[in-house]
Amino acid sequence: MVSQVFATASALGMATREAVRAGLDRVLPGGTIPLRIDEVTERWLGDALGLPPGALTSVQVLDAHSGTAARARIAVKSESGDIPAHLFVKLPPSNYLQHVLMNVFGLGLHEILAYRALGEQPPVRVPKCYVAQSDRFRRRTVLVLEDLSATARFRTVVDTVTRAEAEAVIDALADLHAAFWDTDRFAGDLRPLATRTTADIRLGDLIRRRFLAEITGHSADLVPAEMRRQCRIFYQRSADIDAFWAAQPRTLIHADPHLGNLFFTDDGPGFLDWQIATAGAGIRDVAYFATASVEPGLLRTIERDLVRRYVSRLEAAGVAVDGERLWTLYRAAITEFYLAAVCTAEAGDRMQPFEVSRVGVERAVAGVAAHDSFEVLTTLIEGARG
Repeated sequence: MVSQVFATASALGMATREAVRAGLDRVLPGGTIPLRIDEVTERWLGDALGLPPGALTSVQVLDAHSGTAARARIAVKSESGDIPAHLFVKLPPSNYLQHVLMNVFGLGLHEILAYRALGEQPPVRVPKCYVAQSDRFRRRTVLVLEDLSATARFRTVVDTVTRAEAEAVIDALADLHAAFWDTDRFAGDLRPLATRTTADIRLGDLIRRRFLAEITGHSADLVPAEMRRQCRIFYQRSADIDAFWAAQPRTLIHADPHLGNLFFTDDGPGFLDWQIATAGAGIRDVAYFATASVEPGLLRTIERDLVRRYVSRLEAAGVAVDGERLWTLYRAAITEFYLAAVCTAEAGDRMQPFEVSRVGVERAVAGVAAHDSFEVLTTLIEGARG
């Protein structure tokens, strides 16, 4: 009890500290990284790109919006032929509460680390990264990325994929996971992606309790009463769940690979928005993507084959795995998307429009019901405790 009280105090203290930090950052001048898109000037961008003074002659904002991060497309005029005419910029969100959320959970820093980890020759398609910078004092981050608007096709969360598209995404996830399977880098430069503080964990529990103890939002009618009870395991036994997943082989996972965070080209799918990238069990990405992005009727007919395909792709890359074990883990990992979908819906339209989050809850509930996923997860963590 004492340790839980201390953890709660630490979590609330951390959240308060970051709220103050974000507030001060928005009113105090200075900082090496732009806070708003109008601060992405010719001089700043030229310096960030390593260009000589005066090499950029114009920076024009083409369009901009803000959610969990502020995003903008810009047109650039340059005397250097190496700089594209259009770029994509990500900055801290314009909304104060979203800014606090980014600071609390280190979303910007996680994305910076992910792009640095993926490197110049990433194992999956991602936008080319030109600038990835962070200011640890202010906790600002900035990314300058390739603008894909003219070359890629995008979907929304309410869309679905074909079987062939699902298979292509599964192949890409296997390639990503194989490249980082049990890497020593999680004890080195990628350590922040593999560790969470006591305050981080406790704050997560508090948020889950807030949204899952009583599900009353606009999508509550979609969640069966028994499933509402079962999902409280996310905060009642979070330590056991974390310990179970931490005991599985780890790799770099995207952790939020729904259709809104993917793009498609003639050469195959790619991944956007690495804000919650982390070290984890690769099958969690597979279950999350499939449940979120494949219409449930189709998914029920192909999901076993998708997991087999994932296993075969890993084995072809030299990663030895147990296919039946991964199928069981897949069934349990469906709860990860359920957690994200229901919490997003319970947060209201601050996170997603109602029509979008409702589709997510529908798909999550269908997946959990089809596989009795909370029961599978409970059995696994009980077995892990011995």
